[in-house]
Amino acid sequence: MSDAVRKSHGWVLDVDGCLMRTKRAGGAGGEAMPGAAELVAALYAAGHAVVVCTNASEKTPAEYAAHLRSQGIDVRDEDFVTAGSAAAEYIAHRHPGSRVLALGAEGLAAPLRSLGVALADPGEPELPDVVVVGAAKGYSTEQINAASLAVDAGAPLYTTVDVPWFHGGLGKSVCVSAAIANAIGWAAGAEPQVVGKPSAALGETLLRRLGLPAAEVTVVGDATVEIDLARSMGANSALILSGASSPGLLATLEGAARPDLALADVAELLEFLTPSLSLSQGATS
Repeated sequence: MSDAVRKSHGWVLDVDGCLMRTKRAGGAGGEAMPGAAELVAALYAAGHAVVVCTNASEKTPAEYAAHLRSQGIDVRDEDFVTAGSAAAEYIAHRHPGSRVLALGAEGLAAPLRSLGVALADPGEPELPDVVVVGAAKGYSTEQINAASLAVDAGAPLYTTVDVPWFHGGLGKSVCVSAAIANAIGWAAGAEPQVVGKPSAALGETLLRRLGLPAAEVTVVGDATVEIDLARSMGANSALILSGASSPGLLATLEGAARPDLALADVAELLEFLTPSLSLSQGATS
């Protein structure tokens, strides 16, 4: 299957622990991994389709893209997808005309507004039609109560993330958005539906953006959630062992849970791809 990775023309690249070694949860701070800038530049130069995708949702895609560019990784704003922007696209498509209560920061609210979604205020007497939870510095009692009442009354409950830990290059921290979403679900007797990694909903969004068959796409990341995302899309998987996953963990993965290719870091991935990328550049020049 490593040959399928080498022949890919579309790439979904993770951020924390893969392209970046962040210092804090949510993709903040940190520095570029060795070879990250060169990998992204080489994929663009070869004419490949690239989407940089993070499960972070506190900031807008443009803010995250600008941060990567400040670290030398020259990714375009339009090629950056967050769990917040993916949730906004999914809700706008599945619930047109609905009032949405968004518990999160501007990274969730701004993409919803940009798609024309009506945002509900938790202080309004009328319950919202849909509830979605993303990352934020804090959540008020009024927000949590309004969300719980709405879900108890039948509103669908979405979360940008539904894994317990957020992995950066320097450690892990709890996914507060997942904790809040599950607390609302606990109160209302509902299970949150994840629209970030590794959901099929995110996979559909990524394939639509890349414009390629899944077999020509490889998902690159440092955690098993990126392997699961690749499988939900029908794409190839490359696991990078510079963040959340260790060689010991890799040894335990079997069947569909095992990646098609495992490498130490993105610098090694670039070395692996360089012969085929050089051929691609030659074909398009």
